[in-house]
Amino acid sequence: MKLLITGATGYIGQRLSALAAAGGHEVVCATRQPCPATYAWLPYDLRGPAPECPAGTQVLIHLAADTSTSADAGADDEIKAAQALIRCAQQASARFIFISSQTAEATAPGVYGRTKWRIEQHVLAAGGSVIRPGQVYGGPERGLFGLLSGLVRRSPFIPILMPAPGVQPIHVDDLAASILAVVERNDIHAEILNLGAVQPIAFGHFLMSIATHRVRATRLPVPLPVALLRLLRVSLGQSLSAKLGLERIFSLIHLPPMDSEHSLQKLGIPLRPLAHGMHRSGHGQRRGLLQEAAVLLHYLLKRPPQRSLVSRYARALERAGKTRSIIHSRLLMRWPILLALLDNPGVLHQPDGQELAWRLQIALGIAEASPQGAQVFLGTQQPRSLIATLVALGLTSAKALAWKIAELLGRPFARQLLLGSEAHREA
Repeated sequence: MKLLITGATGYIGQRLSALAAAGGHEVVCATRQPCPATYAWLPYDLRGPAPECPAGTQVLIHLAADTSTSADAGADDEIKAAQALIRCAQQASARFIFISSQTAEATAPGVYGRTKWRIEQHVLAAGGSVIRPGQVYGGPERGLFGLLSGLVRRSPFIPILMPAPGVQPIHVDDLAASILAVVERNDIHAEILNLGAVQPIAFGHFLMSIATHRVRATRLPVPLPVALLRLLRVSLGQSLSAKLGLERIFSLIHLPPMDSEHSLQKLGIPLRPLAHGMHRSGHGQRRGLLQEAAVLLHYLLKRPPQRSLVSRYARALERAGKTRSIIHSRLLMRWPILLALLDNPGVLHQPDGQELAWRLQIALGIAEASPQGAQVFLGTQQPRSLIATLVALGLTSAKALAWKIAELLGRPFARQLLLGSEAHREA
């Protein structure tokens, strides 16, 4: 279909446009700045007149928003812009889809939420569809997700608001897929669809997920009373609070819970796990393969592997149709040398060890074919004196003997590394 998308270069719009084009739709971007050359561009500013819908437009998706709105006058301009877009869609006999916000409410404490609610009433009266997404995250660090990720990256602490507000996250790509699902259905009219995790999670837990799975850093949780945050907002003033992002955080504090289960079932959209979505690729399975590659290659090379080798391992397994990692043990990830306890016929010849044996062979082949591996396996180090060589041989023999003893002592526990990984994978 031919889609006219306002705000197509924004956080959500960028992902939506790419997904729509990949699905065979013709995308027309209505934005202030030119969009990528792969799409048609229609100059449009919320503060200017509404564009004329290009001939053949079947759906108008309104994503553009004035996130800096701080006064009712600005809100009125945004509402008038939405009304003009609705008339534009009606003239072209195009369906209208408005991307609103979970904060939308007639009595919302912020102008942003009240403005969204007022626009929703005009959209519903015209027979259009409204989508209310929860906390959008993942992909590029933009929007509120970008603000929160930046705060977590810069600060050694995670504020745990008390009382704890709840958020209902949705990955930006899952939201884009949901919007397209509405586009491709003709039975959704004058309806509000709530999209986000069915069960709200504490805002502090969401921030900790950013730290653990996105920033990959340890952060100290620190309780922060909401009353203290309110006092800070009053001290800074509305203008400075908005600039620092406090106003957007306060919109989360007053966030009304929404019933998203019915909407998700209606669209048939499964939401990815939060930990998977936090990864830059948006896919936790690939992240698992990369972690597995780092463990196996580190064990074989006796040093951290180069990134190119880790990526080659993941691609090799994906080409073989193996998209799940079998190594989930935190002990193995922290000390890859513990793989020596598993790297023996007693484990690798067992049914649950054969897969590990195969993956070790893949990792070995990749390591041997690399310059880094050549230094380890072919011994390209500088020549040593006879005494240094004898000392090195002695140390190597002592290490081998120590590991043989450790293997015998640890054999009863070694299989637990594999069994624990399998149990985690099946869960």
